[in-house]
Amino acid sequence: MFRRYIAFTLMAMVAVSVAKAQQLDYVYSVSTPGEGRLVTVDNYWLLAFSYTYDIRLPEHVSQGDKVMIEIKQDDSWQAEAFTVTAISIFQDLCRLHRQHPSQDGRFPSDAIYIQPCRSE
Repeated sequence: MFRRYIAFTLMAMVAVSVAKAQQLDYVYSVSTPGEGRLVTVDNYWLLAFSYTYDIRLPEHVSQGDKVMIEIKQDDSWQAEAFTVTAISIFQDLCRLHRQHPSQDGRFPSDAIYIQPCRSE
């Protein structure tokens, strides 16, 4: 019993250390290669479903921008507005968030993933 408690404690400590090491930074604006992936989230009461699309977007994006993106659906491109409420970055991976993520990350929302990406 005591060994299980120690093993569980060590695993919890490792998980917390990894989470802190991958903590996201929030930035005001980023440079992009002009393409990325849009992940949309349909959040139902008990389940969340996500869908992924290739997109084109501007090469410079700032928090608060309402950018026009082109979404590839069924081998054709469709234009749509996307309002950027927050930009998070980890190394060279950026996420443009439609809604600001909650502190604990329990409530996912639509986001654009861009790599490589850099803070301006």
